[in-house]
Amino acid sequence: MTPTDFPISPPRAWVEIDNAALEENLAFTRKASGCAIMAVVKAGAYGHGLEVISRTLESAGVEFLGVANIGEARRIREAGVSSRIYLLGATWEAERGEIVARNITPCVSSVGEAVEFNAIAKRRGVKLAVHIAVDTGMGRGGFVTEGIAENFAELTAMDSLEIEGIASHLSSADEDEEFTWRQIRSFEETVELLGGAERFRWRHLSNSAGILGYPVGSRNLARPGLMLYGISPMPGYQLSLKNVMTLKSRVTLVRTLPAGHGVSYGRSYVTSRPTRIATVGIGYGDGYPRHVSGNSAEVFIRGKKHPVIGRVTMDQIMVELPDDSDVRCGDEVELFGGHIPVSEVAAKADTIAWEILTGITPRVQRIYLPESRA
Repeated sequence: MTPTDFPISPPRAWVEIDNAALEENLAFTRKASGCAIMAVVKAGAYGHGLEVISRTLESAGVEFLGVANIGEARRIREAGVSSRIYLLGATWEAERGEIVARNITPCVSSVGEAVEFNAIAKRRGVKLAVHIAVDTGMGRGGFVTEGIAENFAELTAMDSLEIEGIASHLSSADEDEEFTWRQIRSFEETVELLGGAERFRWRHLSNSAGILGYPVGSRNLARPGLMLYGISPMPGYQLSLKNVMTLKSRVTLVRTLPAGHGVSYGRSYVTSRPTRIATVGIGYGDGYPRHVSGNSAEVFIRGKKHPVIGRVTMDQIMVELPDDSDVRCGDEVELFGGHIPVSEVAAKADTIAWEILTGITPRVQRIYLPESRA
């Protein structure tokens, strides 16, 4: 038999990605920020699919796409995306030749990094646009503010670099308002020290929480991530955003277990009476977090929420059903989405929504709705 003689089965676990919702969230973000947009698409566009989401955002006119490393930038370029790409963190020496060759915009965190970029650009006969990273309190990269004027003087003397931007990053915008204002003031004072807003074409500091919680000031570029994908890091804004990703699976088995019967590994759950149980074809091997086990997680089947019982296993979970349930094998199951927010799942797993979204594994099929532009 040839492969074409076999029927193709529907997926057992999949995510539905709503491109229209993504575009609505982008429109809201533009209005809320009052700025040009660098859409953060690192980590596979937060698990939504790097290439497809990048094409969608390019079509919607974002000014930059923000990535974590040159590998992500390469994939975007090879997918036919021509929007400007910005590297959000420091680079190491073996990456810099490709960064210059592909004309990717790096942030520069040290004089040594800038020296090498300048040398590579000079050898290639090009001028590389770079943004200076300023450490206002994140502690992850960038020039510390003490002595930055001297560093800046060294950078401006490098004739194959175009210092077109200045950037920092908020560490606690969704947790610590006082410290966030300190960071904002430090950033704006640094901009003034280095020549004022007119010296830099792009000035950016705000992540999603910064966009929602703090006025624009001198910044003219915003870096939304989580909010583009429909999740608000700040209370009070969730209703303004549309859910983009829905994680689904299917019921693979429905049966009744007798009283005193263990469910899943370790027998952490034992039935107290004859209990109707649905087995669902998804587990931590797909990215559904094992740490929700025993923490009152729920799934949504046939218009109702049902509790997850026992431990989440690699490929399956078990769900308790009422005695009169009409759930049957093959039914769709929502693990998170419009009825169960991903932030709720994250809270029950004692983690954050970012980790849940980026943890959806490759074996989970991505389905784009409406039909993708890809």
